[in-house]
Amino acid sequence: MKYIIRHVAFILFLTLIWCILNNRFTPFTLITGFILSSISIIMSCRIHGGEPFMHRLNISLFGFIKFFLLLVYHIYLSTFRMIRLIFTSNVHLRLVHIDTTLKDDWSIFFLANAITLTPGTVTVNRHDHHLLILTVYPKSEDPLVDPKLIKALRKGVKH
Repeated sequence: MKYIIRHVAFILFLTLIWCILNNRFTPFTLITGFILSSISIIMSCRIHGGEPFMHRLNISLFGFIKFFLLLVYHIYLSTFRMIRLIFTSNVHLRLVHIDTTLKDDWSIFFLANAITLTPGTVTVNRHDHHLLILTVYPKSEDPLVDPKLIKALRKGVKH
């Protein structure tokens, strides 16, 4: 039963993301998002050899929603920072190496994608717990990845 609730919750979460990305909450968008989310879950299960991938991915729904909201906040924050950098012509490409303290592959996967979703940064490579990130920000004392985001990710994706 817990397995089914997790899948339905994940499908609803993906449907919500679909509606946000389409900027519409019409019945057609909801139905389309639900169908596509269901298909993506089924395909993910088939890719993993018929094994339900939700067993491998231990997600706390509320923790993951908190991570998602914090990620959206950082995306907006970074967008305004990028606009300022572009108008001041203060864009410098550089590669940054960071070591994560995250333990499992899913957490590192979500962190790498969160970095790529944030304007001005792209995860170029991953090796074990080491990420190589291309960034346009000039050298600063601010950490490239907010520790609050990693903390929220730790609570969202359980080990």
